[in-house]
Amino acid sequence: MLTGIDNIVIVFTVIGVLGIGYYFSKSITDMESYYLANRSLPWSLVVGTLVASWYGGVGVVGTIGYASVFGMATWFIWSIGAHAVRFPLALWVGPRIHVRADVTIPDVIDHAYGKAAAVIASIFLFMYCSQLGEITATGFIGEAAWGVNKVYLGIFVVVLTIALTCLGGLMGVAVTDMIFFFFMIMSVCMVFPQIYDSVGGMAGIRAATASDPAFTSPVAGMSVTKALMLVLLCINVYADPSFYQRFSASNTAKTGRRAMLTCFCLWLVFDAVTNMAGMVVHVKYPGAQPELAYVQMVLSHLPVGIRALFIIGLFGAIISTLDSYYLIGGTTLAKDIYARIFAKEELSDKKLVNLSRLGACILGVIGLCLAFRFTLVYDAFVFLISLWMSTGFVPVLMALMYNGKKTQMAGLLSMGAGCISFAWLSLCPVVISESFGALEPILVSLPLSFIFWMIGSRIGKETGFDDQKTIRC
Repeated sequence: MLTGIDNIVIVFTVIGVLGIGYYFSKSITDMESYYLANRSLPWSLVVGTLVASWYGGVGVVGTIGYASVFGMATWFIWSIGAHAVRFPLALWVGPRIHVRADVTIPDVIDHAYGKAAAVIASIFLFMYCSQLGEITATGFIGEAAWGVNKVYLGIFVVVLTIALTCLGGLMGVAVTDMIFFFFMIMSVCMVFPQIYDSVGGMAGIRAATASDPAFTSPVAGMSVTKALMLVLLCINVYADPSFYQRFSASNTAKTGRRAMLTCFCLWLVFDAVTNMAGMVVHVKYPGAQPELAYVQMVLSHLPVGIRALFIIGLFGAIISTLDSYYLIGGTTLAKDIYARIFAKEELSDKKLVNLSRLGACILGVIGLCLAFRFTLVYDAFVFLISLWMSTGFVPVLMALMYNGKKTQMAGLLSMGAGCISFAWLSLCPVVISESFGALEPILVSLPLSFIFWMIGSRIGKETGFDDQKTIRC
């Protein structure tokens, strides 16, 4: 559906973005400049990179798909819950992170539970940073815009993302995120009034779904187990490395806090727009693949040239999330996996940066191998976030918040119980009833992870933990 003019605009945008990455590559001298941009991000860049990184293809295209299936409940249960839990992050946790940040998440695990637990946590954190849902989203956008094979387009986007990550580090990522943030907000919101009016607004949606009143209900549109799962996933932000990295990279603690509070308004309004757009897709294209139908619908309403801006906004959202997590995941491989297992002495900054870049490449390959196995974008997102929460959330949270006894067995048993139970229920799903739906694995694995943490904390000697250190990633 894109014309030659649209494609020319996209090509020039890609060249410009790569130029930005190359420009900031000249300022990378050590891990501090590569990973934290010398702790110099101003308020505007923190806002742009937080919004762009935390939305991505999952937040834009994925929300469309979920809203098309589950209706208004997607916004009330997932969006409001996910953003409400971030207030303590902005007002309390974030400023402390900025002032005291000097270690990574696996470092916290190491101090609390020992080296073995830190390596295991690093492996799961590395997998989490592959962000499969973002690559899954590229397939639907590519099919709608060009009719190309989703794997080929996925390879192009991953290669471009790796180039940005390896060239510019966090400063390059933050600046391009700001550009993508503008295109994402503008392109999605620009076409929304047209597609909303095309079905007669909310009244038209209610009339079209009169046979299924739960679709427009705030909470009745999804099963109980699905709703409980999404509520649990909301708190994953407390163990999400990208938040801590952005707060640490802010030029002051006040900057990070103000940026987070600014983001709340943007997040809630933008979620409302994407949720309503998903409901429109449900009405106009019943039975169609919702994410694919949404992109086709929007492109049909836009003139030549402006279509390119919409596609740039969607791909920008995906790239801005991928490059953030590739940066973190690459550093995890270099500092928290390779250095802990193989290095006999402290690695130089040059070697750490090069290993981090290699890690970004490995994450891209993993993503391309696994991402297109999922039907919906959110399916890929939920899988990864559930796996990380099942294994790493309880050990991280208890290491930071619990002042009592911590042992090596607490970390190992907690991660083992969470991982095994999640894998078992994922491979052998259990259906409770028609109203409750299938039992979501995280509803079992997260409580089991906590129970086995409590059991493990009573086995063995207490490990040391320096309370003056906290997270930097």
